Amino acid sequence: MTMQNAPRLQRPAALLFDFDGVLINSLPVMQLAFSAALQEVYPGQRMPHTALFAAYREHLGKGFPQIMRNLDLSPDMFAPFRKHSRILAPYVRLYDDAIDLLEWARAQDLPMGIATGKDYARTIELLEQLEIRKYFISVYCSDNVPNPKPAPDMVQSFAADNGLDISCILMVGDAAADIRCGQAAGCPTAAAAWGYTDKATLQALRPTLVFDTPQDAQDQLQALLSSEVLLE
Repeated sequence: MTMQNAPRLQRPAALLFDFDGVLINSLPVMQLAFSAALQEVYPGQRMPHTALFAAYREHLGKGFPQIMRNLDLSPDMFAPFRKHSRILAPYVRLYDDAIDLLEWARAQDLPMGIATGKDYARTIELLEQLEIRKYFISVYCSDNVPNPKPAPDMVQSFAADNGLDISCILMVGDAAADIRCGQAAGCPTAAAAWGYTDKATLQALRPTLVFDTPQDAQDQLQALLSSEVLLE
């Protein structure tokens, strides 16, 4: 178990999950949709698709329009990106043991939410396609909060909407935006090292915990629920 300087946590009372890179592996679909959008918005131009997508990955967790501003790309990218993402949605896969983690958390009566940079419509579509919508009491997306990650809005909304103490919510994410969102809100954070960001980069962000796999997440959470030890 990796413990860093972060808010104290006796036991997690709720879990707030990022979506892409934590519960689902959508990176191949994301790259294809991004490339197709570039071709539509910049026809006839020799755009550096690979380099631009590498830069895009550095901003994962934020809303797509925000990422386009960061990359100095046209906001017109959003519509074709969503279109191609929907076409390719059947190729999105759950990570191994993700369902087991969700089933275990539900059995422990841990309320769960989603906090994603995706737009709400596509998030709900994927949750229903993958048959996991039932696990989540709240879904927060880049277009249904005032400010997307890394701002603290999603954690704050999850707490306010469900009568939860922020200090007992564990924010689980695989991107810098996820960890910074939780830290800005004042809740403990857990880095999902199986996602799209390498473990060393995540550790440098000083999350409260680091999970190597969904099974490791379950094991560590089970230990927390069985322990009186405080995380510092």
